[in-house]
Amino acid sequence: MFPKKKVYIISAILVASVAITIIAIVKLGGNKEKASHFVSTTCRTLHAVPVDAVGLWIFKSPSVLGDNLISGKHPFSSLLDQQSGLFKIANRLSYLLKSDSKFSFLGKSDLCTSLHYSGKNEVSVLISLNLEHLDTPEEIALLEKLTEGNKGTYREFNGATLYNSSGAIVTIHKDFLLASSSPLLVEASVRHLNSGVSILDNTDFDKIASETEVEDNLLFVNHIQIGKLFSGLSASKYLKHADFVSKFSSWSVMNASFDENQIEFDGTFYNIKGAGNFASSLEWKADGESEAKYIVPHNTFILLSLSPGDLNKDIDKIREYRELSKKLNQQNWDKAKEWLSSSEAEEISFAAIPYGGRLEWVTLIRHAKVNLFKKINRSLFSNGTSLKDTIIRNEYSGLTSELVGSLFLSNKEEFQLLSGEWTILGSEDILKEFSSGRSSKFSMANFIDQTPASASVSPGEVPFSFTVNYTGIQDTISALFKKGISESVRDNLSKRNLGIIQFEIKPFERRSDFKIVFYARNLEKLPIPPVDETETGPAGWQTDSIVKVPEGPFELRNFETGEKEYLVQLKNYRLQLADKDLKGIWAIPFQTPLRGYVEQVDFFNNGKLQMLFASGNMIYLLDRTGRYVNPYPKKVSKLVELGPKIYRSGDSFLVMLLHTDNTIGLYDRECRPVQPWTDIDVEETIKEFPELIDVSGNRYWVLRTRLKTRIYTINGMEVTSVLGNSSLLPTTPVKKSAGHEVEVRRADGVEIRLNLETGEIKKLKKRR
Repeated sequence: MFPKKKVYIISAILVASVAITIIAIVKLGGNKEKASHFVSTTCRTLHAVPVDAVGLWIFKSPSVLGDNLISGKHPFSSLLDQQSGLFKIANRLSYLLKSDSKFSFLGKSDLCTSLHYSGKNEVSVLISLNLEHLDTPEEIALLEKLTEGNKGTYREFNGATLYNSSGAIVTIHKDFLLASSSPLLVEASVRHLNSGVSILDNTDFDKIASETEVEDNLLFVNHIQIGKLFSGLSASKYLKHADFVSKFSSWSVMNASFDENQIEFDGTFYNIKGAGNFASSLEWKADGESEAKYIVPHNTFILLSLSPGDLNKDIDKIREYRELSKKLNQQNWDKAKEWLSSSEAEEISFAAIPYGGRLEWVTLIRHAKVNLFKKINRSLFSNGTSLKDTIIRNEYSGLTSELVGSLFLSNKEEFQLLSGEWTILGSEDILKEFSSGRSSKFSMANFIDQTPASASVSPGEVPFSFTVNYTGIQDTISALFKKGISESVRDNLSKRNLGIIQFEIKPFERRSDFKIVFYARNLEKLPIPPVDETETGPAGWQTDSIVKVPEGPFELRNFETGEKEYLVQLKNYRLQLADKDLKGIWAIPFQTPLRGYVEQVDFFNNGKLQMLFASGNMIYLLDRTGRYVNPYPKKVSKLVELGPKIYRSGDSFLVMLLHTDNTIGLYDRECRPVQPWTDIDVEETIKEFPELIDVSGNRYWVLRTRLKTRIYTINGMEVTSVLGNSSLLPTTPVKKSAGHEVEVRRADGVEIRLNLETGEIKKLKKRR
């Protein structure tokens, strides 16, 4: 399981300032004169936006909003709650503009969606629409159309009549349509309009707006205020990073482009605080592209690379930020700077790699082709021992974190390896894999280049790049968000098996221009590493041995009412039954963490459901009143990593457990080992339970790992062993054919028909 306190920190820091604002909204140097001109010609609705806005997304017209953000044409559209009243109003605006000539004037009406912290750890969206061209009868007609007549008077407030339509509060006031799920936010907008105060009274925004050219859509993010979003959106463990995110920049401005596989943002950071904004320390020229992506393995989760034109000189900008933040130890900095200078480093990169049951952090330093650092290190060896590919203790641990920041502290840098132009720092185990050269045989760059994403997420010559490849581990991104939001994010991301986030800062010495791409696509075949025919077996990162154990809440069904309920494990490990709103009903003592599953079974076949779950090497059965049910609890011979997973079998059921020794065991309803059964045991890590399929009256297990797909008989005997050195793609469909045959695809792309009874193999003709 990922070490959660560190795994997502980099993701949270570098993309949260944009991504959190985007997801929340989806949830649906000039002077004053120039700023006013900008607003009067492109976005009059800014006058309706309260001054405390965290983010604003300005659209030229409702059709731009409808054709892009809420269109369903991009891979993250399911994040929108299409049943919410606010979504319906936004959707109807776009529809009316296109379908009813009486409302064609909406094509000239600018629209703004703004994001606000509304207290009680919640954030809300306000939609503002410019209606200055409408008279009163037209306003009334528009309101009726938008609410489809389904509105009731909510209240009168400061001269405005507020209506409630399907949970959205809507009003027209001073020639502005205002709508939000938060009554307080609509009322705040009314007050601002009455007083003449708005977001334009924020002097920083005023200045930035006067310098920003008009686009079809523009997203403004107030980083100073963005810390408030953490309490409303992020998981509690990441709240401590809100301060850094708020200091990353002052404001950022970007425009978005959408297509069916990605959202791309191009923009600029406005570092009004100068060196007090971290982004200002990354205003560098470039000197060629980062090369670390060709060194790290294909399934690298995070890769951060710094490759400015003059690393030794440009790194001093980070020193200024650390000094202003009172995080600079001058003595340590001088020591680190001397080390950097002597090494003639041209690139410093930081990677997080799933390896050997944990997430390994690796630091990679690329040197000039001939440099003093190599000569110094060679002198450490005698008797003609070559430094190349030799792992030694690292005497300089912690120096990179002194130069670049505390995120590098995730890597203890205990050992170092010199391989070609690279010095690689990390644990001894992972450096042994790097010394074998297997990582570069199928690198992160190789993986991305073999996908359609390569055209969008392959950075060129940029001084700073940050890549997150969450392919196959989508839940690592959803875990950034708090409950209630994380589930929606996880459901959205899991619909596509390829997911990459790419952030880069462009090469300018006096500006912070950037690009960020969110790419997601469902591919029939993901790139896989070539088969390693060496006797040492697959590399540690190929086995992908990190198992995600869900923490709940675990959804249940009340067998009496049919309503949702949840079993929640509290921080003190107590078990709590909660209603559909997660309000506690009862709680009982418990001492150890659950193992990711709570299954409901009808143990006595009387219509009453009990909860089956595991912890340690014990299996428990609990009824809805909080009492344990005989003959449980039961003890199994090995610790449980994940489970129990229930498979129905007539009026009974089978219990499957994934054990900590990476074997799958099968048990009957009283948790006794099934006979006959052979535990499923494979070399790479099993991360999820197999699917049970029926082929011509016989049942088979289909087990998928990151390396391959295997098929087993109901008793645990592998059928696909007949393939020999070949294997089935991890993502291959298993299509039933005639008799006992299934159609599957091998790792080499060849489609075959496999007889699950006889093991006979037939190649299929290529489909045109």
